[in-house]
Amino acid sequence: MNAAAILEAFRGLRVLVAGDVCLDRWCRYDPSEGLPSRETGLPRVGVVSTEVTAGAAGTIANNLAALGAGRVAVLGVVGEDGFGWELDRALRGRGISAELLIRSAEVPTFTYTKLINIATEEEDLPRIDFIHTREISSELETRVVDSLNRVADDFDVVIVSDQAETAAGWLRLE
Repeated sequence: MNAAAILEAFRGLRVLVAGDVCLDRWCRYDPSEGLPSRETGLPRVGVVSTEVTAGAAGTIANNLAALGAGRVAVLGVVGEDGFGWELDRALRGRGISAELLIRSAEVPTFTYTKLINIATEEEDLPRIDFIHTREISSELETRVVDSLNRVADDFDVVIVSDQAETAAGWLRLE
């Protein structure tokens, strides 16, 4: 089978990516706008544009969608916050189903913010990451596992992604 045949077969594939879906924010800043803040006197980072993409499990889903998979969906836990809304929009914008995302006020949406200098095109300042370092509650775990059990047969492939920053990882499947 050649690459063209593989990609053609890929068009009918139904893929679920389960895991720690996060938001990647690519913020381009202008160093000439690093003026002192009027409130604090500290220099500001003058962001002039922002692009958002789905990251972690969302990156896998993005790649599957770009390769032309017939149906791509994500299952994970996100916060009931603005970053969760941006993540949902980024996924749907790529044709990825976000309907299986479980929204919870218990956790923030994992968000990784990269600051790119427009003069050098380099990421030269520390990232600003919005993280949740505690394990998710057993109630949320149960909701994820129940959702996975309910929909798994609707997919040809289920991929699990885990890069969560907790001692136990994203989910305990015992």
